[in-house]
Amino acid sequence: MMQRNTPSNPALCQLKGLIGQTGLIALLLLAALVAPTAQAHLLNMTRVSLSQVDEHSASLEVTVDLTKETGSSEAYYQLSRITVPLNAPDIRALAQKLISASDITLEGQPLNWQLTQIDLPSDISQNEFMSDLSWPMTQFVFTATLPSVPKGSAAQLRAKFTGKFSFEEPIAISIKQTSSGRSLNRWLVRDQQSPTFALHPENLKSQQRTQQSENASEWLHYVWQGIIHIIPQGWDHALFVLGLFLGITQVRYLLIWITGFTIAHTVTLGLAAFGAIAVPASIIEPIIALSILWVAVENIFWRPSPWWRLIIVIAFGLIHGLGFASALSQLGLPSQGLVLALVSFNIGVELAQLAIILVAFVLLARWRNHPNWQRLIVTPGSAAIALIAGIILCQRVLG
Repeated sequence: MMQRNTPSNPALCQLKGLIGQTGLIALLLLAALVAPTAQAHLLNMTRVSLSQVDEHSASLEVTVDLTKETGSSEAYYQLSRITVPLNAPDIRALAQKLISASDITLEGQPLNWQLTQIDLPSDISQNEFMSDLSWPMTQFVFTATLPSVPKGSAAQLRAKFTGKFSFEEPIAISIKQTSSGRSLNRWLVRDQQSPTFALHPENLKSQQRTQQSENASEWLHYVWQGIIHIIPQGWDHALFVLGLFLGITQVRYLLIWITGFTIAHTVTLGLAAFGAIAVPASIIEPIIALSILWVAVENIFWRPSPWWRLIIVIAFGLIHGLGFASALSQLGLPSQGLVLALVSFNIGVELAQLAIILVAFVLLARWRNHPNWQRLIVTPGSAAIALIAGIILCQRVLG
């Protein structure tokens, strides 16, 4: 195979080499000139953080190089030496000018920003200020009250930075919603409108979820406290319910008694919790023991009519409600949501009482229709309850 030989021209080769070297040097010079400029363009760019703190307030942090705005590095350096910047007229004038150039609106309404903090680059020396490799930054912090918007509406936030202030570009903006953790990050140039950012819907939903979670937790807490106040802490109240169970002739009467007892102790529990009545525990606790003894003795020696027992149950229910109020006050009633706490505690009490009755029914179901129900179950059971109630009464009376 024949190989083509290109004629060699020393002058042409020398010219090509010169052009190549010149091009390389030109590229290096261009890179040397452009790279520092590009680097400075990013390191001293304006940084903006716009945050919705809560449903009613927002904060704005602007970190900016003031060299152009002050006119020179020397002037910027002199400005940075001010010891109390918030009170300095020159700095407050700069802050006002910055805000006038920051067009931030919510649903088209401008936000009224108040200057709260200024951090000057006071730790940077004069030589560093004059250096081309140093970019001292000043941070302005503002706060604003958000205008009211229809509840649940998608309020739109927008931002634009105009040429009324010498912002170093690009302007890196971050819009955040603290409650939901959402954010929007963009690079802008002067007079460029940011994308819209919806604030309130997610915030309100987050707050509602938090509030619902807290309400559910508090509701369950007081329900549980109502349960354990009967089982196992309030076994005197449990004995009273068992005494009512042993005294029934028909299940419907037991339901009527329990309903009356519930209504009665709910009334006094509510009145005591709201401070309408106050009876010392030294009086209430012996009467509660007496109520247990009374019902047990009635079961043994005579069979009262259902309506008489209902009156007795309601009367003693009022007393038991005061006892429940004393227990509830020891838990520490909330300053808000008192009604929720009362209802929840009462539900817990009723669940525990119904559980006692259900267990008693299950255990004694086979004996309910036995001809010796009174002699084998009611009398010995009531006697045991009466004995225990008598001991409790003596203890509470004698201290």
